[in-house]
Amino acid sequence: MKKIAGFLSAAVAVLALSGCGGGGSSSYDYTYYLQTFNGSNYVGVPDVYYECGPDIVGYTGPNGEFHLRDGDICTFYDLDEFVSAEYDILYLGANASGTVALEDVDYTCDSSYPIWSSTDSDGAFTFDPTYYIKGDICDFDFY
Repeated sequence: MKKIAGFLSAAVAVLALSGCGGGGSSSYDYTYYLQTFNGSNYVGVPDVYYECGPDIVGYTGPNGEFHLRDGDICTFYDLDEFVSAEYDILYLGANASGTVALEDVDYTCDSSYPIWSSTDSDGAFTFDPTYYIKGDICDFDFY
């Protein structure tokens, strides 16, 4: 009986320490939004493949949402297929409506010049959608 009680105690401790007991915290710190401007408002850009840090990978959600941890560098792929309706600009937002921008996020794109730049006060970043290599890639440093 002591062995069973000891085993159960150990199993409960392992579950508690591993966070598998339900109600655990998320595996990311922030949710931000990749957006475009459609002429009257900001809208999310869905289905863009991205990688943040060593283990967050996926596609932006229906509202352009993506996840990261503090300090991650996030890479977005094939952005030249998702340019703004009016400009060669996309935006990083802190909310889905685009009313809170992510300003001063350092970034670089394959087509960028200068090499590193920062998002502006609207969260906008620019790149060349006519870049001679299809599949422009941009890295963002969320330090």
